[in-house]
Amino acid sequence: MIKSRFSRVESLKVMGSASKQAIGPDMSVLLWNVFKCKRKGWQSDFTSLIDGKDLILLQEAILNSPFDGLFHHSSQHQWIMASSFKSVKTNIETGVKTGANVEANRHFFSVSAHSEPISNTKKMVLATEYPLMNMGGSFIESSLLVINTHMINFVSFDKFRAHLDQAFQAFEHHNGPILLAGDFNTWNGKRMAYFDEMAKSCLLKEVPIMRQPKLGHLLRHLDHIYCRGLDVLDVKVHTDIHSSDHHPISLSLRLAE
Repeated sequence: MIKSRFSRVESLKVMGSASKQAIGPDMSVLLWNVFKCKRKGWQSDFTSLIDGKDLILLQEAILNSPFDGLFHHSSQHQWIMASSFKSVKTNIETGVKTGANVEANRHFFSVSAHSEPISNTKKMVLATEYPLMNMGGSFIESSLLVINTHMINFVSFDKFRAHLDQAFQAFEHHNGPILLAGDFNTWNGKRMAYFDEMAKSCLLKEVPIMRQPKLGHLLRHLDHIYCRGLDVLDVKVHTDIHSSDHHPISLSLRLAE
């Protein structure tokens, strides 16, 4: 019997402090699978990319590493991380992490019902909710719900579907604007078709992103962004950034009138 190099943690941690009271009506967002921060130059790329961002959604984020100070001591963003597994050797936790320049009204996570093979690790859905303001600087009644997820991989379609259903259940009763983004591991047509079906049923629209598919991702796009109640003003894929196996994606959004 092969002993797993990972142990399950399934925990949530809040770090740093936010610099504003509400988001909107315009918001700047970064989406990035950071590949466990393993590549050279990651820290300098990261600090440059998050400058001026209202929301940052990271996948394969880590905790208990030399980079912890970036999050614990942040005075610009509140960081919330949902960890799903920990390296037995290094004690480093891995999961999804959401940063915002506004303190979350509430937050919760959902653990995949199934585990990935060999490593026996779970994957997370992290939901955070934020207060919104209008163009006049007044708070509005509705809130922004942000869903950050890294979908389960290397499993059957039924197990993938079960995890995706969890992600969509996270905003089942939310009536305000929604941002759903992450690494969805949509590396075959069947997974992508089911994702699109679920998105349409929830009135979510995919953000169109012009990019070149990677051979290492089986020539499929894995990172996606879906919105409801938000207008897309601009999208940029940072193809000049190579400190991860995923290119960072920046976008500008505005509350729909």
